Amino acid sequence: MPSAHSLLLHHPGPRPAFYRVAEHLWGAGCNVDSDGDSRTPDDQQWTELTLILRDSGGQRLDIDPLSMEPLVLLIRASQADLGARAAHFIQSVAGGTLQAHITDR
Repeated sequence: MPSAHSLLLHHPGPRPAFYRVAEHLWGAGCNVDSDGDSRTPDDQQWTELTLILRDSGGQRLDIDPLSMEPLVLLIRASQADLGARAAHFIQSVAGGTLQAHITDR
């Protein structure tokens, strides 16, 4: 997903289950497409996650590892506030340090 603005989460611990991220953003029972590297629904060690809210006109969240050692997650979203809400929620569970990440297009 092209984005001039994204967030980095440095050194997070165990992350919330991927479905909890979706529920935090869009409410319980939200209708999402998801992809990532969770081994089970409750996996807290995932490093890749894509969530797309169905019938939303394109609300999307992408999280990918920028680095594995140390772990740094790159958090991008279709809307800046969506990415910020996701990043702050994940940080509230996993800890770590958030940083704005500006890239050239």
